[in-house]
This record gives sequence, C-alpha cells and structure tokens, in this order.
Amino acid sequence: MRPLLTAAFFLFAVAGLFAGQANAHANLVSADPHDAAVLPGPPARIVLRFSEAVTPLVARLIHPDGRTEVLSAPAVEGISVIYAAPGLGRGTYVLSWRVTSSDGHPIGGGQTFSIGEASTTAARLDPSANGSVHLGLWASRFALTLSIAFGLGSVFFYGFCGIAPDPRVRRGLIILLSLGLIAAPAVVAFQGLDAFGEPMSAIGRTEIWSAGLHATSYGRATLLAVFGVISAALALAGPAAVQRHWAFVAFLLAGLSFAVAGHAAAASPRLLTTPAVFLHALSLIAWFGAFIPLADVLACRQEGVARQALTSFSKIILPVIFGLSASGFFLAAIQLERMSALWTTYYGFTLMAKLCVAAFLFLLAAVNRFLLTGPALAGGSPARKRLRRSIQAEIALSVAVVAILGLWRFTPPPRALAAAAPPTATILPRSGGLEAKLTMTPARVGRAAVSAEGFRLDGKDFAPLSVTIELSKPSHGIGPFSREAAKHGERFAAEGFVLPLDGFWVVRVTVLVEDFRSIVLTDIFDVQAAVGAKNSFPASGAVAH
Repeated sequence: MRPLLTAAFFLFAVAGLFAGQANAHANLVSADPHDAAVLPGPPARIVLRFSEAVTPLVARLIHPDGRTEVLSAPAVEGISVIYAAPGLGRGTYVLSWRVTSSDGHPIGGGQTFSIGEASTTAARLDPSANGSVHLGLWASRFALTLSIAFGLGSVFFYGFCGIAPDPRVRRGLIILLSLGLIAAPAVVAFQGLDAFGEPMSAIGRTEIWSAGLHATSYGRATLLAVFGVISAALALAGPAAVQRHWAFVAFLLAGLSFAVAGHAAAASPRLLTTPAVFLHALSLIAWFGAFIPLADVLACRQEGVARQALTSFSKIILPVIFGLSASGFFLAAIQLERMSALWTTYYGFTLMAKLCVAAFLFLLAAVNRFLLTGPALAGGSPARKRLRRSIQAEIALSVAVVAILGLWRFTPPPRALAAAAPPTATILPRSGGLEAKLTMTPARVGRAAVSAEGFRLDGKDFAPLSVTIELSKPSHGIGPFSREAAKHGERFAAEGFVLPLDGFWVVRVTVLVEDFRSIVLTDIFDVQAAVGAKNSFPASGAVAH
C-alpha cells in the first residue's frame, strides 16, 4: 500500500500545484498601435493584450531603414504586455514579438504601424519558421523520451520485480540513461532558440540557455526528467536494498516531467487534466519499460527468474493498459472538442497516427497475454522464443509511438485553435429582389472588415457594378462609417472599420446594379466585447479615420 499511497499523494500534489493556473493556449486579442495603423505622431508605448497572462520573451522593432532594435524589458499588467516606445520618426515600423503561454509553448506574431505616412520597410519577421531548430528540438526530445521510456522504465520494472538485469543488458541501460543526460542540454538549448525565434547560429548565447531553462515550463520538465534519469542510474548502480526505492523515485519524477508542461497538461479543467497526463505518462513508462527486461529474462535466464518477471507483468499489464486508455481518451476528448478535428487538423492527424500504431501494440499485447504467456510460463522453449520475438516487435512499435509523440510539440490542439480563431458574424439581408451574404471578421470590438458575396438578383446570380458598405450604431450616435468595397473575384471586401463598442451595429450595403440604379441592403451585426473588457474603447485610438 505504501507505493500506492505515495503515488496518490504525488497525483493530487500535481493537481493542486497547477489547478489555479491559466488553462488556455494564449492568443493576441488586441494591440496598440493596431496592425496597419497610421498614427499622426509617435506612440508613448506599445501595448499587446492577450487572452490570458503570458510571459514576455523578446520584442524586436524594425525601423523604416531596416535597422532592428530589441525593445527593453516590458511591464506586465494582467493580460497586457507594455513596452516603452523608443524615439520614433516618420515611416513604417514592424513589431515582432515572442511570449510564452501558460502551457509552456512560445508563441510569436507581429504587426506593422506607421507614423505620419506609410513607407517601404523590411519584410515582416517570421521567427517560428525555423525548420532546423524544430528538427533539433524534436530529435533531442525524442532521445530524452527514449531514455525515460526504455532506460528509466526498464530500471523501474527490474526494481518492481526484484530481479537484477543481465550484465549485457545493464550496459545497454547505462547507455540509454547516458543518452538522456546528453540529450537534456540539447533540449534546453533548442527550447531557448525556439523561445526567442533565433537560428542555430545563436546557440552559444547565454540568454538562449537561460530562456531554455526558465522562460517556459519545458525547462522545469527537462530538469525533472534529468533528476529522474539520475535516480534510475542510482537504482541501477546501488545495492539491492535501495534499488526499488530509487527506481520508484525515478518513476514518479518521470511522470511529473510530462505533467508540468504541454498542451494537454494546461487544458481546462487542470484539476483533472494534469493528473490525467501524470497517469498517462506513468502507464506508458510502466508498459514500455517492461519490454527490455522481459526480452532479457526470456533469452537465457533461469526458469524461476523468467517465471517471476512474466507473472509480475501479467498482474500489472491490464491495469496499466486501462489507465493508459482511460486517461488517453479523456485527454483526447478535451483536446479535440469535436470529432471532425481528427481529420481536419494536424493535431488530429498526429493523434490518428499514434492510435494506429497503438492499435497494433494493443493487438500484440493481447496475443502475448492470452496466447503466448501461458505456454512460456509452462517452460516451453519455442513458446518463449515466440514471445520474445513478439516483444521485440512491440519495442519497434513503441519507438514509433515515441517519435509521433514528439510531433505534438509543434501542433496546437483544436481547442487552442478554436480559442485563437477570431469570431465572425454572417447575415443574409434581402431587399428589392436582391440578396447577399455579409460577413464581419472579426465580429468583435476593435478593427474589423466586412465582406459581401453570393449576390442574387430576382433569384439569379448577379455581379454588382460597385458596393459601398456603411456601419453605424445609432443608439450611441456613432457613425455611419463608409468604405468603398474592393472587388476580389466574386467577393467585395471593405476593411479599416474600427468598432469602439460591442452590441448591435447597423450595416447598410449600397449595391449598384445598373448605371443609374442601386439597391440598399440593411441588417444588423452582433459585435462581441473585447476579451477581458465590456463596452470599452479599443486601444487603437481614433474611432474613425
């Protein structure tokens, strides 16, 4: 009962540690100056507002002459990150920023603004599109996870069964654990590069390593993984009296390393999702960690040792698979939110790839448990060989699972994408035999655009000569603001509206159907409040231009 009680304590400690933290993948809500703003004079400060509290990493400002300036450390007020604006002259500036959301992932973006008038400027930065850094981050995390799943997991299973590994296997486990200790610094370095959006050439800078350790929750996760690997090494090298204790400590630390960072662990409600990730990680390590020891004892070990290991595995495998499956399905439901996300998002594609490989693993596990384990326990040498070959196939499939798991570091879940997607409003006004589809994006306080398409006149498709769109809020005496819509194929779009208040906005669309005839469509858009505000003016300054 002592190990079970200890595990339960760790489980609820993890839940309590993170239950009060934010639970979404952050996204930018508004900026001051807003994107593409033309200001009469230089701003006193630059404000970025997010959907949740974030940790700022770096902000770079590209001047009209192409010079790049790193802005000084910002002030953080709730969900806002505030930079003091340096002395700025006339022309167009590009702001590129990087922050860390609560789930540990760095996110970046940028916008332009002009002072006086727009001018030619350097191209917008895209620090997230660094393929070599992403490849290095995936490879280093893959190596560290292999070390945990097979090196640390094997040490735990040996300790659980109370047997010692064969000398050749022991050397292999030492190599696996050493691989984790070597990969961990690389993980920190690549996390720092990813956090700052820097190329490989910046890997030697002190701030890169500092960011890799401290700027995101993945630094803490990497440290926990290192402590777990070291504990496994102590279990492997220590006397039999303490082997099981160090192995159990390593097991718990490994589970914690997965539970303190990542999309799934940060999802709401964290009181459930964080323990679910912890349980999922422990179940996976317990399952994958048994493969090497079982292959070891089935090779040339004494009959009693093989029987002891197989009996122990048979007792734990069904609860382990149940815990793995239950926590996995729960987390998948939280992350996907809708079934169609399985085939419409990269996260869903990755999940389906993992499930396909896992299905083969479950099939092999069933064959081993119900068809091969009994004859192997009976002492038949051919049966033990068949079981060993099946376990070797399981090892190959589980390595594939670990490789697929690493891809989730770069694929935000559908719940995060849905939160980041701006709200839209669509209406279908009709008048005088004319109908059209109007869409406002985003339908939220701040800067917005309105598009018109799908025109039909007297029941037939129709191409207008011109379209003018007006927005007003008569109840507050605001507007109307009028824009001539630009034609893009069969769609007309008017941009540059700035909506200071939420609620109902009247839209009037004047459609020129002939040289001397026009029809006016009138309807209402329902505009949402800005995140974290109600009936407040946006920080973008003037209401109309």
